[in-house]
Amino acid sequence: MNKKLAVISLAGAVLLGGAVAAGAADTNGKESGDSKKDAVQDLITIEEAKKIALTEAEGRVESIELERASGEQYYEIDIENGKEDFDIKINALDGEIISIDKDRDDDDDNDQSEKEISGENIISEQKAIEIAEKEVNGTMKEIEKDEDDGRILYEIELKTTNGEADVDIDAATGKVLKVEIDD
Repeated sequence: MNKKLAVISLAGAVLLGGAVAAGAADTNGKESGDSKKDAVQDLITIEEAKKIALTEAEGRVESIELERASGEQYYEIDIENGKEDFDIKINALDGEIISIDKDRDDDDDNDQSEKEISGENIISEQKAIEIAEKEVNGTMKEIEKDEDDGRILYEIELKTTNGEADVDIDAATGKVLKVEIDD
């Protein structure tokens, strides 16, 4: 009888200890989730990062990616001006320039499509991001402005709770053209 009581008491203690540990882990997870949310709110906007990059290199912004390395978040912005390609990394929290890489542009892109892509009758990148984030309930990882069959598009890659999503948005109308979700 004493053996049974000892086994039951030990089992109860183990279960209670596990429940306490699980509750502590769950609380810690919630706190870190809130701090992640706060950290995202403190980031400079895509438009601010773009303006900073364009003060360092003239040209057309081809893509903007929000990256994370060694616990630091930064925007990687690719700029092309026909002669050179620039890869500029900007700290996403304070807007400080981390690095600028410059390469000769050897692409033989069509000049007409370049002029169309830099047109002014399109929605802003920030507006495109807002549309895409609302569409799939995610956060932007990468945005690229592209021309496809005479139509200017924003191709946006987002991180969602279900994986990654790719959203194409018509840059002239803001209409969502395509949504692909990868698990």
